[in-house]
Amino acid sequence: MINIKNISINYKETLLKALDVIDKAAKGIVYVVDDNMKLLGSITDGDIRRALINKLSLQSGIIEVMNKNPIRVEENVDRIEQKKIMIKNAIRELPIVDKDNKLVDTISLNEVIVPKKKKNYVLIMAGGLGTRLKDLTKEIPKPMLNLGEKPILQHIIENFKTHAYNKFLLSVNYKSEVIENYFEDGSRYECTIDYLREKKRLGTGGAINLARGYIKDDFFVVNGDVYSTVNFDKVMKFHKDNYNDITIMSIKKTINIPYGVINLEENNVKNIHEKPSYEYVISGGMYCLSPSVIDMIPQNKYYEITELFQAALKKGLKVQSYIVDDYWMDIGRIEDYYAINNELFSKSNSNEI
Repeated sequence: MINIKNISINYKETLLKALDVIDKAAKGIVYVVDDNMKLLGSITDGDIRRALINKLSLQSGIIEVMNKNPIRVEENVDRIEQKKIMIKNAIRELPIVDKDNKLVDTISLNEVIVPKKKKNYVLIMAGGLGTRLKDLTKEIPKPMLNLGEKPILQHIIENFKTHAYNKFLLSVNYKSEVIENYFEDGSRYECTIDYLREKKRLGTGGAINLARGYIKDDFFVVNGDVYSTVNFDKVMKFHKDNYNDITIMSIKKTINIPYGVINLEENNVKNIHEKPSYEYVISGGMYCLSPSVIDMIPQNKYYEITELFQAALKKGLKVQSYIVDDYWMDIGRIEDYYAINNELFSKSNSNEI
């Protein structure tokens, strides 16, 4: 992420100052902000040249020259959409603002087209039995069930690759040969894939231990039966900015009770709520972890990730929730599998691979 101070300028400054900032940033553009870093406009070296031709001096205020309505995007816009916007509008730099229009970052067309590969690993849990999906998983593991024309696992990998995460670890067990024969070393998918082979079922927490030799930086852990369009760059930024040890990507769920609910004290009715709704925050099966937490996991033992979270809280580590507003679906039940295919993928639900 770029230092915003190096590519922004206060609206009270002069063309001479703008020229200096443009020269040092070497991007051909500077963004004009107010005292609260809200984006007001942009000014390019070409704008300054035209201003001088029109008899303005370098001591003139930038407010006279700036483009007062530069194209911008909010933080939640992914790279695919950023690329479309930049190509459509023939621009090489795109400012990124928060919900209050404060300048928080910029991105270049080159970064969008050829994003710098991240060093962080993505550990995908792909060793489950998929027993709740019954006949669908008799011959293939659950992460290899098709959503549209691609396996769930391929969708997960491609979403991470959209954000330039290209290093994957797949924890495998049940029918692992199906997964390994399909993805091999990942080169066909322009990424690297290493396999963590569970000799016995270890649970999500226990399987993380197998990644110990690979992990040096903050990393993601994702269940192999979760489909989401979450922006993983935003999650990693949230994790780092808040100095978290563990970030749990969470989903808000509303449960509607189709009956009148009675609150009792012994046998006395205190009140009645007709068809109430309750909101819960649930784990989305996606996590960002700091490498130090691996040391808390017992080796070669079945260990759920929830046990790791409880141990981390007991130890006083920083565990936070990141609320996912993007599409999310856990494909744990057969009805969920058919629902997501019908909702998002219009082509055949065939599971041939």
